[in-house]
Amino acid sequence: LQNCPTIESFEPKKELKRVLRGHHLPEDHPDKPKGFLSETFTRLQASVAAEMATFPGYEVTTMNFGGACIGAKVRVPSVNADLYWIGILGKWRYLFQSEIPAERS
Repeated sequence: LQNCPTIESFEPKKELKRVLRGHHLPEDHPDKPKGFLSETFTRLQASVAAEMATFPGYEVTTMNFGGACIGAKVRVPSVNADLYWIGILGKWRYLFQSEIPAERS
């Protein structure tokens, strides 16, 4: 029984674009785009934002939890953010975003 997607199937830019266009939001969320024009504009905006944020570089870290699920973290220094996904039941699901912690001296 294959529960997790493969690590190779995780595409950071694609997943970041999905988050930026609100794919993870419930249908009744006020920030979720509704209608063809709104969805198209949001998709374009997300593509440009993802490319601009990742152009200077990003770092992907993954961790396999014994075959039950896979965790993925994408660090995007240009926007000072760490974004987290979980790979489970054959799909990658966005969890949350946090600020990159300041280095301690």
